[in-house]
Amino acid sequence: MKHCNSLWQDHPGIHSIELNKISPMSHHQDNRWYWRDLPKMIDDGMWYPILYYKVTPEWWNGGYKSWFGANKAWPYINPPVVCEDGMIWALKTGSNRLRCLKFMGYTSADAILFEDANQLVKLGVYLRENDPLNGGKHGRSI
Repeated sequence: MKHCNSLWQDHPGIHSIELNKISPMSHHQDNRWYWRDLPKMIDDGMWYPILYYKVTPEWWNGGYKSWFGANKAWPYINPPVVCEDGMIWALKTGSNRLRCLKFMGYTSADAILFEDANQLVKLGVYLRENDPLNGGKHGRSI
């Protein structure tokens, strides 16, 4: 098992997660993960942990599918992985980082589990806008 630690460790909820249990909720078809994000991750490592929350298969296949199912990326993110707890471990942001990690041969990475999407987005926006690891705004966070 090859684990990727995040450089930022300033959160009590950071733990290891197996990457094959995460289901991305979005997918970019332009390969930006390869030409933009991969070189940064190779050079600098993973700045911040993977942020995820859990949803039911009913939610994924109900309202979310009806909202996102018309998107061209739907075949790339469906079907999701249903984990041993019966839930889908949803990656709301960071699908490019997930692809980079898998491409580099990692099987697990640091992550933070959130109770809901709102809490996840709140920390994600804070990390992107304030970039505490790099002492202020540094551009896109990896």
